[in-house]
Amino acid sequence: TSIDSDAVLDEAHRAMADFYNASSPDEIIFGANMTTLTLHISRSLSRMWNPGDEIVLTRLDHDANVSPWLLAAADRGCNISWVDFDMEDGTLVLADLQKALERKPRLVAVGYASNALGTINPVEKITRMAHEAGALVYIDAVQYAAHGAIDVQALDCDFLVSSAYKYFGPHAGILYGKRALLDELFAYKVRPCSNTLPSKFET
Repeated sequence: TSIDSDAVLDEAHRAMADFYNASSPDEIIFGANMTTLTLHISRSLSRMWNPGDEIVLTRLDHDANVSPWLLAAADRGCNISWVDFDMEDGTLVLADLQKALERKPRLVAVGYASNALGTINPVEKITRMAHEAGALVYIDAVQYAAHGAIDVQALDCDFLVSSAYKYFGPHAGILYGKRALLDELFAYKVRPCSNTLPSKFET
C-alpha cells in the first residue's frame, strides 16, 4: 500500500508538471490549499528580506495573495507598494507598477486573473518588468487555471500557484517554483527528513 500510494503521488507530480509545463516534477509542491502554501512560502522567502526592503502587491488580488505578504513584510520591517487598478476597465495600472519597480523591490505578487472582475493580467509582461528590476514574481493562478493554458517556462515566473478544486480535482493547492529557488529556500516543516524536492516542503 505504501509503494502504491507513493506511485500515485509521483504520478500527480508528473501530471501537474505537465499542466504547468514545468521542467521537472521536482518543481511541483503540494499543500493543503493555495492560501496555506502561499503563507508557508512567504515565510521562507521573507527570511532573505531586510528591514526597509520593498514588496509589491496589487489592489486587484485575492486576499490569499495579499495577507501572507503583508504579514511577512510586517515581521521583517519591509515596506509595501501598491499597484492600483483602473475603475473603468478593471485593468492594473502598469504605471503604478513601473513606479514601484524603481524602488527595486524584492518581490512582486500578482494574480493571473481577478476573482472579482475576471480581468486577465498581462503576467508575462509583468514578470519581465519585475525581473528587469531584480524582483521575484509570485503568481496566483487560482482563477485562471481552469480557463486557460499555463506555461511557467514561457512566463519565466519564479512561483505560480493554483487550487485543484477549481478544475475538478481535490481541495489541494499546487505550487510551482523554479528548482534553484526551491533548493535555496528554508522549509518550515516539522521534522524535515530530506532536502530532496519535493519532499523538502511537503508533509
